Order: sequence, then C-alpha cells, then structure tokens
Amino acid sequence: MSARLVYMRLECKRALKRLPHMAAGAIVLLFLMGAVALLAGKALYGGQVSGRIAVGVVLPEGDALAKQVMSMIGSLESVKSLCDFTYMDREESRSRLEQGELYAVIEVPEDFVQDIMNGTNTPISVLLPRGAGIESRIFRELTEAGAATLGSSQAGIYAGDELLSLYGLADSIPQLEADLNRIYLAYSLPRMDYFKQVRVNATGDVDTLVFYGISMSVFLLLLSTIPVSGFLLPHSRVMRQKLALAGVGGGTVAGSRILGLTLLFLALGIPCSAAAAWFGVMEWQAPTAAAILLVCAAAASVAVFLYQAAGSLLGGVLLLFLGAAVMHFLAGGFLPLVFLPSALRVAAPFIPTYILMEGVKMMVTAAWAPEIFGRLCVLTAAGFAASLAVEVGRR
Repeated sequence: MSARLVYMRLECKRALKRLPHMAAGAIVLLFLMGAVALLAGKALYGGQVSGRIAVGVVLPEGDALAKQVMSMIGSLESVKSLCDFTYMDREESRSRLEQGELYAVIEVPEDFVQDIMNGTNTPISVLLPRGAGIESRIFRELTEAGAATLGSSQAGIYAGDELLSLYGLADSIPQLEADLNRIYLAYSLPRMDYFKQVRVNATGDVDTLVFYGISMSVFLLLLSTIPVSGFLLPHSRVMRQKLALAGVGGGTVAGSRILGLTLLFLALGIPCSAAAAWFGVMEWQAPTAAAILLVCAAAASVAVFLYQAAGSLLGGVLLLFLGAAVMHFLAGGFLPLVFLPSALRVAAPFIPTYILMEGVKMMVTAAWAPEIFGRLCVLTAAGFAASLAVEVGRR
C-alpha cells in the first residue's frame, strides 16, 4: 500500500477517534441554537412592529380634484390600515415633521391630476425625517410601490398609443386609454385582495421555524469543529519533513484532513437528517445522500482552511468562530436577507455559509437544483485549493 493511502487511512482513523468529543459539543450547541430557532418567529412576527403612521398632506389651494384623489388613496385598505392623513399647510407640516409629530409629509404640486392625464407627470414631493424610523421606512415602501404601479400602468398606455399610431389607428386611442385605465384601476385599487391571498414571508419559500432550523444546522456544523480542533492543527516542521521524505505531499495532507472532518460531519449529519425525515421536516429521496455528502464536504473544506490559515489551536478556534459568525450574518443566517442592505443581498450567493444553507434548504424542500450541487462542489474544491496553498506555503 502506498504511503499516501496509509496516511489517509491513519488520518481518517485519527478523526473518528474524536467523534465522542464532537458529539458532546454538538449536543450543547444544539440546545443553545434550538432556543434561538424557537424564539426567532416571535422576534420577526410576534407583535406589532410599527404604530400608526401620521402623514401630513399639503394640497394646492382650491384644488378640489387633488383632495378627492388623496381621499381616495387614503381610503384604500392597505393605506388606511397603517396611515392617518392630516391636511395642513406647508409651514405647519414641516414644523411638525421636524418635531417628530409626523413620520412623513406629502406635498402635492399644482395641477397634479391634470398632469397625470396629459402625460406631464409632475412628481409629488415626499419628505421624510432624518434618521427615519420603521414607520417612515414603511411609508416610503408604500409610496414607492404606488409609484411603480402608476408607472407600469402609464407605460402600458403609452405602448398601446404608440402601437395604434404605427398602424394608423389613432382614432381608437381614446377608447384604448379608457379600456386600459379601467383594467389597471380594477387591479390596483382593491390591493388588499393580494394580501389576503399571498403571504409575504421574510424567510422566502420556507416558514420562519424551518428557516432558522436550516440556518442553525449550518452554524452548528461549522462550530462543531471546535471540540476536535486538535485534529486540524498543522503538523510540526519535523513531521512535515518526514512526510515529504515518504512522498506525502501537501495535497494529500489537506485532502486527508478534509476527508477525516467530512466523516465526522457525516456521523453528525446523517442521524440529524434521519430524525428530520422521521418527524416529517424533510423527505428522504435518492439525491438526499449526495446532498448531505456535498454539504459536509464543503463545510469541512471551509473549516480546514480556516484552521490551516490560523496555524495554531487558539487562533483556529477564534478564526473559525469569528469567520463563521461574520459569514453567517452576511449570508442572512441570523437576519433574513430581506432585512439587510441591497449590497449584501447581491454578495450573499458567493458567501460559503449561504451556499451551505442553500444545500440544506434543498434537502428540506426537495427542490433539487443542479446549480446548488455545482456550487457545493466548487466550494469544496475552493476550500481544498486554499488549504493546499497554505500547506505548500508553510512547507
């Protein structure tokens, strides 16, 4: 048997001897993270997030049509359930906004309705206070949603007008506009119908408890490396020289450690997956085994690289904990991505913990995606390459 195979076998055996340490640490972490998962739903949805949103409205003097339009907007259920409109002049509205009595001010320009009808589209000014709280942010989302609805409606009307003009049917434009206005109003005015039929969930296509179960399982998998830290410590200089003389290179060393840690993760992940299938959280299918293997291998490659980069026991523990915590936060593991800045939402698909969570979610939802399998393979290869680079550099 070649020296490489002997070394790999010995490393796997050395890793499995540390299984009791990992199991004990995982049980402690499981209790702590289970409490987080159970409390997450209440933290996100368990109470009223905002109060009534007081909004000041400044209308042009004597513009009865604009007041009628604002009254109609204020009567919409999606607006009425959150906002209280108060009509006042500009000076009073700005003064009350600065004093914190109002969360927003709407200033309607002259001939607002007429400009919409003739296509001028003079914008409404919406003023928000500095350091806007949750109420002002919610109102901003409402106004941006309303502007998007109006913009898409007008784009459809303009497109229809252009089409009729190109085909020499300009006489039919008034009828087309009337029909399209009726259709768009029928869809946009009763907006509460959409809220009754479609539930918007901050955690995507899984409910809150399942989302945090997935998130905490990935975090647990990474942190369960800490009890077996001694297995991942870099070899001493003499040991590296002896291995080199025996023909065992850096690739074999890095690969053996990833393989050994993967076996430990599998010993932890397979029973947990079986329990999840037993309780109906997930369904065990043919691709499930491959998904578990890839998730464990990818997580192992990340953990091995972090320990190799740290170069010491204490440094490895600190780097693993801090690195896992930071990556998990940026990937939306603690707070769903919808609550994070847009820049983080764009970068999240490239963060290792996000890829791992997507792999676990794929198992839970049984929505098998070749792209996620590919990302797990790439993450595993990247972790191996990075660990190899550190090992070669240390030699």
